[in-house]
Amino acid sequence: MVVPLLRCLLRLPSFEVAIRPETAVSGGERDGALDAETTIERWRVVVVALATIAALPLFVFENPSSPGSLTGTAGASGAPEVQSVEVQRLEVVELVVDDAPRFEPDVAGLSGRAQAWHLVRSKRDTVARLAEVARHYEADALAAARLVAADEFADQAELAALLAARQVEIDREAERARLRAAELERREVAMATPGPTTTIPWDTTPHADGPSDIQWEALRFCEATGNYGAINPTGKYRGAYQFSRQTWDWIAGLKHDHLVGVDPAAAAPGDQDRMAQALYDLRGRGQWPVCGRYLP
Repeated sequence: MVVPLLRCLLRLPSFEVAIRPETAVSGGERDGALDAETTIERWRVVVVALATIAALPLFVFENPSSPGSLTGTAGASGAPEVQSVEVQRLEVVELVVDDAPRFEPDVAGLSGRAQAWHLVRSKRDTVARLAEVARHYEADALAAARLVAADEFADQAELAALLAARQVEIDREAERARLRAAELERREVAMATPGPTTTIPWDTTPHADGPSDIQWEALRFCEATGNYGAINPTGKYRGAYQFSRQTWDWIAGLKHDHLVGVDPAAAAPGDQDRMAQALYDLRGRGQWPVCGRYLP
C-alpha cells in the first residue's frame, strides 16, 4: 500500500503543470487565486501522506485475519499481495516459536549420578582407610608373631638346657652309682683276699683335664665314705682324702700357706678339696695307691 501512495504523491506536480495552462486567465488577480488553490491542494496531499505514513505500523503489525483489521478492509488492488506476504511471514515466525524445543534438565538423573559419584568416592576413601589399617594390623601381627616366636624359641632353648642339665645329672648319678658299685665290689674282694691291695704306683703322671667331680666323689667314698671329718683307726690319715699331717703341711707350704699346721680332718671341705687337687697336680693319682683307681 505504501507504493501506490508514493506514486500518487509523485504524480501531483505533473498534474498541476498540466492543468495550469487550461485554467489560466489573463490578469494577475486570477493567476494569484489559482496559485493559492494549488498551494492548498499540495498541503492537503502532504497532510494525507503524513497521516498515512503514521498509520503504516498499524497496517504492518495488525493481524489481517481479525474482523476489524484495516488491512482486511482495504480495497486497493495491490493490497492483497502485500497482506499475504506479511501474514505468511507472521505465521512462519509463530510456528517456529511454538515448535521450538524446550530444555528440561533431568534432575533425577543428575541427582542419581551425583549420589553414585559420592558413593564411589566414599567407598574409595573407606577402602584406602581400611587398607592402611590392615597394613598397621599386619605390622603389629608380624611383630607379635616375632615376639611369640622368640618366646617359644627361648622356651625351647630353656627346655633344651633343662633337659640337657637333667641328662647330665642322670649321667652323673649313673656314673656315681657305677663307681660306688665298683668300690663296694672292691671292698668285698679286699676283705676276702689277704695281702696288700695297692695296685697304683706312686709316680703316676696327672691327667691334663684332671678328675671330674664324680671321680673325686668316688675317691672320697673309697677313702672315707665321703666323710670330711673321717679319721682312720690309727689316727694317721685324716679327712675325706685321708691326708697325713706331713703330706698336708708339705702341700700347704707349696700352695696354701694359711693351711700349714691345720688338722686335715678339721679343715673346711673346700680347703680339703683344694689340697687334694694340688696333690694330684704334683704327683697324680699314685698318692692314693688303692682308691686312686677312680681317678684318671
